Amino acid sequence: VVTGSRATEGRSNILTTAPVDVISAREIKVFAQTDVSQILTYIAPSFQSSRQSISDGTDHIDPASLRGLGPDQVLVLVNGKRRHSTALVNINGTVGRGSVGTDLNTIPNAAIKRIEVLRDGAAAQYGSDAIAGVINVQLKDDTTGLQISSTVGQHYEDDGELYQADANLGVGLNG
Repeated sequence: VVTGSRATEGRSNILTTAPVDVISAREIKVFAQTDVSQILTYIAPSFQSSRQSISDGTDHIDPASLRGLGPDQVLVLVNGKRRHSTALVNINGTVGRGSVGTDLNTIPNAAIKRIEVLRDGAAAQYGSDAIAGVINVQLKDDTTGLQISSTVGQHYEDDGELYQADANLGVGLNG
């Protein structure tokens, strides 16, 4: 785990000075959710994302927060690099009204190797956009093998059907 540590080598989550939740791809697949933000809502205790309705563009981009702070105070990293925030200002009484967050749902579940959630503020290390904490999404980097998975679900009364298929192929490039 490298989130929240200044070490050049990875540390385990036991040795970090701040609490880090490490969520593996296996844990992500257990939940019957297709969105990363909804999965994190169920797994990470300090993370909260709520679906909005009748709130302009926030219907499509779920504002995510850590420790009850605003979406613009959560730093999202992908493979340790900053992920850009959206161009949507949350309005109409939504969570994080007046702030701009990062859309976690643009990252497909099948591409995730693990998610590291630093549950403590890290503004001294990462800057003011990490006041609430840091979410680091590590993508799969295996260059061998093929992984195929599918998810099928349905609610009662023929309502709410869900079909999802994922394929992940690693190809090594000589370079």
